[in-house]
Amino acid sequence: MIFITGGAYQGKQRFVTDVLGIAPERALFNAHEYIAKALENGEDAEILIDGILSRGNIEAVTCNEIGMGIVPADSGERRRREVTGRIMCRFAERADMVYRLVCGIPVKIK
Repeated sequence: MIFITGGAYQGKQRFVTDVLGIAPERALFNAHEYIAKALENGEDAEILIDGILSRGNIEAVTCNEIGMGIVPADSGERRRREVTGRIMCRFAERADMVYRLVCGIPVKIK
């Protein structure tokens, strides 16, 4: 699996499909949104993501980097950010390759 992170609108999806050549149905785009929805619905986001990845058909995962801004005052937003950060660490650990996109430019970090 290849994990791609970076700020919002930095070209992660284009990188996956156009540069890496991975079909959209073989990628999990915007994992941070799946995590947010799971938390809103009272689900365990880590179990949800593990379930998606365990299917074995996901070749790439994208997730916005959300931990570099101001710490949210809202406790729910802080929890979402913390859970997303932990899951991103797990993605990076499991991934064969990790990229961070900055202004559309991929930087390989693993």
